[in-house]
Amino acid sequence: MAGEVVFNGLDAKVAPDIIFGVDDESFQPLANSSEFSPGSFLRDWTVTEPNSLLKLILVTRGSYLDYQRHRVEAVNDPRVKFEINTMSGLQGLEMCITTTSDRSEEVNFAVPLVLEVEAPHLPGSHLPSSTLWNDISLQVKFPLQRGQTSAGPPQLKLVAPPAMREVFDVDDVRLPVWPGNITYHISRDSVPLDDHRSGCRCLVEYIPSLQQTLQQQVREARASIALRRSFMEALFPFFGRPLEADATYCRRISLLASSGAFTFLVHLALPIQFPKVQPTLTFQSSQHFDTRGRPLVSRTYMDYPWSPRWDAPQMAQRIMDFVADECIAFKKQCNDLLHHQR
Repeated sequence: MAGEVVFNGLDAKVAPDIIFGVDDESFQPLANSSEFSPGSFLRDWTVTEPNSLLKLILVTRGSYLDYQRHRVEAVNDPRVKFEINTMSGLQGLEMCITTTSDRSEEVNFAVPLVLEVEAPHLPGSHLPSSTLWNDISLQVKFPLQRGQTSAGPPQLKLVAPPAMREVFDVDDVRLPVWPGNITYHISRDSVPLDDHRSGCRCLVEYIPSLQQTLQQQVREARASIALRRSFMEALFPFFGRPLEADATYCRRISLLASSGAFTFLVHLALPIQFPKVQPTLTFQSSQHFDTRGRPLVSRTYMDYPWSPRWDAPQMAQRIMDFVADECIAFKKQCNDLLHHQR
């Protein structure tokens, strides 16, 4: 749903306007006079009620989803009707019709996915051992040409909240292959039929395979947390206790290092794919600053010796050796920059 909420700048007590784009001109939520319609919330608008705007947006969103569902159900295409009928009982399913930049239309489904994920281990924590992720969805697009879908596979994309990227990046997921061309028929009792008897015949059959793939990759991502924690702890004998560290997902750690009188920080960013993908290193001087008072920072290092087959102490030893060698060049770089600033 794309819209704007506009308040009266001269009188805050006046109920706001909700404006939709030209593609939604037929959406008329105020025509509904029921008790829980957007119109009733606007008529009874109370500026002192802190949840008034939230309630208005939620009820408007619900009306908009109903409006879009009716639009999708009106599409006279066997494939779309097939998908709607097979997913009719799916909790949280959303659908809509959107217009592309070339003014063609697409039927979109947002299919909710639920994954069971082990909670990160925290010393002394009494949190549940596992939790359910239910804010991941599969976005499915069926392009329409003259009101009909094409015979090819739909466009598939996983969507997840940004906070989830600390644990698991959906952009790295390789989606299961969509089966080949399928012929759809609608029987007289409105039950979709399919000429092919092998492979997934619709989204509702594709989803279990996708969830199984996701569940396995999430388990691997969770296992990587333990490996990252072990690696971070292996750094302590070489660098001492960290200045800062991500103790939950073990994605970042900052350490204090020195070479003679030169003191600097070493920032490590550990990828989700650790140890297959090595950490990135960045040096930050504690003694050199630019004209704006910001500390000088090195480039990002990934060109140091690394093997995912090494144990954690050997990984830490190799990083320590690299830092000891590279910090000399970094100190010279900082001194040169300060010399040019004078």
